[in-house]
Amino acid sequence: MARTLNEILESEKPEVVRKAGEKADAIILDIHLAEIRTLLAKTQVDVAQALGVKQPTVAGMERSGQDLRLSSLKRYVEALGGKVSVDIELPDGGHHSFSL
Repeated sequence: MARTLNEILESEKPEVVRKAGEKADAIILDIHLAEIRTLLAKTQVDVAQALGVKQPTVAGMERSGQDLRLSSLKRYVEALGGKVSVDIELPDGGHHSFSL
């Protein structure tokens, strides 16, 4: 019988699970930046012009494994006409949100 993902994760070393989670989070962030740009029918060149940088800089921001600063993320999203807000989930399950 096949094991569930939770069963597999429970049998792994905590450090392995933590590192895999960190990599997954980074990949998700990278995918979302490109997805947001694509949803708005913008090219990397369009975003680069709005930011006052060259296209390779935007490609670098979208590259897998990039650790963007919040200020860079804010500038990227604002270049697309959007706004950034942060939602922090607290240990007790509560949330604290604010706009950047």
